Amino acid sequence: MINSKSEIAVINSAGITLTLESTGIFLGILVSASVLSGVTVTVISKMNRISNSITQIEKALEEEAINTEKIREIDRTLALHIQEYVNRKDVIQMLLGQLNEKIDHKFRRVLFYTRDI
Repeated sequence: MINSKSEIAVINSAGITLTLESTGIFLGILVSASVLSGVTVTVISKMNRISNSITQIEKALEEEAINTEKIREIDRTLALHIQEYVNRKDVIQMLLGQLNEKIDHKFRRVLFYTRDI
């Protein structure tokens, strides 16, 4: 049926009148709802990516903390080995100095003994 405002109206058996204006409004609502759902999906997917990134960063930080503790332990053992090396070096130098003094003493005794002969 066509009325004076040049609108087309369709009346179905349920008694609902559809005009071009009401159809346009209904289609506008559907398009807006689909755009809104698309934006919602985009926002949710970005939030999921951010959440996954945060989880990965937390795991990386935990791994770094474990590695830092390992480095501290290695540093402690290295310091102990260095101190042990210094102690051994001092002992060996002391022993070599004592041997050198003994050898010098023996040579001096031999030298004096040979002079006496």
